[in-house]
Amino acid sequence: MAPDGTAMTASRTTWAPGGAAGAADAGRPATTGRASRRQARRWALLVAAGWVVQLGLRIWLSRAQTVPLANPDESAYLIAARVLTGGPATDFSDSTLYQGGYPLLITPAFWFTGNPVTVYHAVLVINAAISAAVMPLAYLAGRRLGLNRLAAYVVAAITALVPAGVFYAEYAMTDAIYPVLVLAWLLATHSWLTARSVRGRYAAAAGSALLAGYSYAVHSRGAVIVAAYVAVGILVAWRRLAPRGTVAAAALALAAASGASWALDRYLVSAMYPEGTRDLTGQMKTTLHSVHGAINVFEMAAGQMWRLVLDSWGLAGIGVAAAAAAIFCRGTRIDLRIMAALAVAVTAVTACLVPAALPADQIQTWASGRYLDGVIVVFFLAGAVVLLRARTGTILLCAAGAAVPTVLSAVIVAVYAGSSLPTALFSHSFNFAEPAVLTQGWTSVSVWVATAVTLGLLAAWVLMAVAARRWRGAALAERVPVSGLLRAAGAVGLAAVSQAAMVQMTSHISQPAAVAQAPNTTGFVTASGLKPGDQIAVAFNVGTEPGPYDVGFELWAPQAFEVWWTELEFFDITQAPPVGVNVVEAGWPTGQPARASWPQVPAGWRIVASSQAGGWVTWRKA
Repeated sequence: MAPDGTAMTASRTTWAPGGAAGAADAGRPATTGRASRRQARRWALLVAAGWVVQLGLRIWLSRAQTVPLANPDESAYLIAARVLTGGPATDFSDSTLYQGGYPLLITPAFWFTGNPVTVYHAVLVINAAISAAVMPLAYLAGRRLGLNRLAAYVVAAITALVPAGVFYAEYAMTDAIYPVLVLAWLLATHSWLTARSVRGRYAAAAGSALLAGYSYAVHSRGAVIVAAYVAVGILVAWRRLAPRGTVAAAALALAAASGASWALDRYLVSAMYPEGTRDLTGQMKTTLHSVHGAINVFEMAAGQMWRLVLDSWGLAGIGVAAAAAAIFCRGTRIDLRIMAALAVAVTAVTACLVPAALPADQIQTWASGRYLDGVIVVFFLAGAVVLLRARTGTILLCAAGAAVPTVLSAVIVAVYAGSSLPTALFSHSFNFAEPAVLTQGWTSVSVWVATAVTLGLLAAWVLMAVAARRWRGAALAERVPVSGLLRAAGAVGLAAVSQAAMVQMTSHISQPAAVAQAPNTTGFVTASGLKPGDQIAVAFNVGTEPGPYDVGFELWAPQAFEVWWTELEFFDITQAPPVGVNVVEAGWPTGQPARASWPQVPAGWRIVASSQAGGWVTWRKA
């Protein structure tokens, strides 16, 4: 079905929600079962080869990284995985709970070695393998949306290149796997509604429930997915869209996954958060306690939606507009209406709740694309399908439905966060990477320039799609179809923009940060002469702002991962270090000599290493 509800020619047999077969393409000779299976195997091999290429690309992009960069997130996830394999913990009290779903996934990296650099490389390979799964999943989604095999393959390959699904694979964070998780969950839920056999319905119901439960085990935004999934389960039972036994199977699987997630999190809390975690629910209530707070959240949600369009070069905006139209169009099949409603609801609620739950001083609350990375990939795929299959009028309406809200959200971002967003520091460029690429601004980003460039790209994709439909019968030299050339140009253009963006994001953000971070992590261990058996204490008071003699979390968090044999201890620098400690790390006060880092140093301690640039001093007991 087109987004406006009209029927479009399919290149394969379609299946109604009840499982009944629809009419096959007319005018095509029937193929034998053996030939069909042979063709399916060939395409399966091509899809597998595409996954290998995507895997290699991700490994190549992250080849220069050896230490965690996005802290404390990366370090906390890595240490949580180490705890799950029986290794030492670190006290992350009063910080956000880094849930156990992702650490559980990367525990194999700790099975064969304790070397932090080797472990980190292994984690990035695991990330790459999972992130590259966008390719086969997008191919399957394209086939379900009516694309032929070749078109579905090309769209899947381009979708797998979108930075929202690639960039975060360079970091040991949940964002690396969330696009795959969201897309797999949507496909499994759709299979629950459309599978041909009763056994397939039960398997899809249980699988989609497990994926929803695991999404919550990975990150708190998974709670939105669980809530949306529960709503779908109620609708399925009420409208009898699937056997009611499948609803029970889904409920049991969801309860099991959620229970396991709760137990895993409680274990990590006891090991890593002895003084408790940050109360995100309390922060959300504080933010929304007044009309002013609710307006702020709306403004920040607009920023998230602005990024959804920018980070997809405009294409996800078309996908959102098409999905919104499909929800209210009676001519659209019920299964597609449900899936469109699921995707739109998860996007809208996530965009609102995530900013409300974060402290107001965190830069990502203004206009971050991280928390919508999963749905960016989904709507990019949907937008590509619209350009390939919808009528000209529908394409233009969806483009307008994407452009107008993008301009309005840009106005809100400019009013709320300013017309210029900083990108000079790692934390800034990490959160505003795609806008930096669009404007080529690696110190600051103009909201207006980023919006204008995105709308220009959106216009280019739309014009090529409309021209391809307009000149469908035309050919160059009576042999080369103009329509095919235009679509190929659009595909190459999208792939080129995404790939160029990823190369720039890696060279301007990840690689320089890795060079800057290494002296304070692996360099800290080497310069201080740390080795197994050393007991290290860090001048830091948990739950308070670091003083001039304290070490900030941006230093001690990755160092806690590098010191793999023991747990870092924290102490007040004005008091004696804990019993048994033979190495102390203190902060280097600005404008003072290194010896001033420990004003009341006991007898028998001496400085063995220091870094004025890093702001740390290492003391060792004689």
